[in-house]
Amino acid sequence: MRGKLKRKEILAAVILGTVVALSVLYVSVKNEERYSRGFFSLKSRSSEGRYQASPSIGETQQNSKLISETIEGELKRGAFEYVVDELEILTEEMDGYVKSLRMTYQEKAWTGFMICKVPPSNVTSFTFNARETIDKNGTVTYINISVESVEQGQESAYSTINFRLMEVKPGNGVEIGASLTPVLSVLTTSLWWLAQGLIVGIPLCFASLGVVILVNRGIIPLWKNTLKKPK
Repeated sequence: MRGKLKRKEILAAVILGTVVALSVLYVSVKNEERYSRGFFSLKSRSSEGRYQASPSIGETQQNSKLISETIEGELKRGAFEYVVDELEILTEEMDGYVKSLRMTYQEKAWTGFMICKVPPSNVTSFTFNARETIDKNGTVTYINISVESVEQGQESAYSTINFRLMEVKPGNGVEIGASLTPVLSVLTTSLWWLAQGLIVGIPLCFASLGVVILVNRGIIPLWKNTLKKPK
């Protein structure tokens, strides 16, 4: 019964397909991270070269460019504390500090104002990461960037980023829909990944099975027969 598939062959095909899929995923993630780091580094150098202090006609060495930003976002219910913590961690990672934080709880929703101080060379990366954090937990509704010339000093060494964040207030009669939103989001994401797995996984498993059968029933027996031939 050489035409019948063996359990070991099927298992080997599954393992081979899994290894190939994980290898492709790992390489893709690494390439994406490398591209993102290069992009943010390029943007940071561009921003630093554009806004860093440089003397010009009518401007003395004591003046520098100060960047100020205002970012407003609308957050999902229950995400306010997480976003604030993430922004504080991000500020510290960018060699900055949180100057002030005000939070108000009213009508079953949080509202907050945060002022972060970040070195000008890290403003671009900070803005991109902050926007990504807010978008993952809600929506960025407004961003304003301004540049002004100021005298050098301790305050001018940092750019100011103002955050205004607010949770979505619960509406009448929509509590059930709001509570089901995270479940529907997870279900949709799971179905999407399942479909992708079927589209890619089934052909990959058949290809892996073909490779295993070729090696197990073709190459290995041929190799053994070659070794058995008398010299």
